[in-house]
Amino acid sequence: MESVVNKELATKLLRLLKSALFGNHIMNNLYLSLLSYGLLITTLGKIPERFWDFLLRCLDKSTGIFVLSKKKIPLIGEIIHGEELLLNLAVAEGRITQGIKILPNHLARYKFYTELLEQLFESQRKLGIGIKKFIPEIRLAIIRDLRFEKKIFDECVGAFLQFVVISATTWSFVFLSSMLVNIPLNKLILLFMLLLQVLGVLVFFQLLRLLKKKTFTKFSEAIKELYLFHSLVEVGLPLNEILARSRLLNGSLMNHKLFKPLASRVKNLIDRLKETGLSPKDEAQEIIQGLWHLQDENFTKFTKKVQALKFSILAFFFLPAYFMYLYSIFQFFMEQ
Repeated sequence: MESVVNKELATKLLRLLKSALFGNHIMNNLYLSLLSYGLLITTLGKIPERFWDFLLRCLDKSTGIFVLSKKKIPLIGEIIHGEELLLNLAVAEGRITQGIKILPNHLARYKFYTELLEQLFESQRKLGIGIKKFIPEIRLAIIRDLRFEKKIFDECVGAFLQFVVISATTWSFVFLSSMLVNIPLNKLILLFMLLLQVLGVLVFFQLLRLLKKKTFTKFSEAIKELYLFHSLVEVGLPLNEILARSRLLNGSLMNHKLFKPLASRVKNLIDRLKETGLSPKDEAQEIIQGLWHLQDENFTKFTKKVQALKFSILAFFFLPAYFMYLYSIFQFFMEQ
């Protein structure tokens, strides 16, 4: 009887001791946590300002490297250069107001707009002609062009996201089926599947770049010729020099069948300019707007071609990768 009582007392004592030790353990952890936080705050407060300045400089450098790497990507790089040119244009407009001459190396390179601005600034330096009135019009043209480039970029991003979702679905199915049914993974088949998907993405962007170039390069060249012609006429240069600089009579506008109605209007405009010498500003603006409208219509056709291209890439690269794994599953069950 006494032994039973002693065992119960011992058990109770052990329980009390464990609870005391456990409580002390919690309190010790709490004290250590508070001490750690205090030391951390004290340490951060003691760090010299030079360290934070060095850290900020490193972050600025890394951000600059990231921006420079983005500039090398064809689609993103063009948009970044266009936005930089808009900022340069705002600075240039302020300098023109102050009477400061603009040097060519002050401008970011974006399509033909940089060349157009350089020719205008050159006319200002050599002939002293005021060009401030052209800046708002060129700015609006750059903004419109950037909107167009961003639409193309959105199409690319949408296609890339579709490829990512389909790839993620395929690989989720691969690993889930392997874990649930204990299907052995054939590394050679998995490697071939991965290569097919990566190759599909690369082929898509390469073909997209070629499709964009084939569809819109002629528009860019025609818009460049018209803007150069219109701006240089307003500057007041001789007509022969204007036609030589803009290449209006032997460029894209005159050589592509798509622009035939606009080309005939331009020829009539030049003939009237030779006869009367009157400014063709209004009609030139109408022709430019017609060219922009024609480009918008072709963008609709371009999106349809992009959709067809995406479907082809899915059919010839992504679906075969999926069916290849299904075939390996069926083969595995047939061998059982």
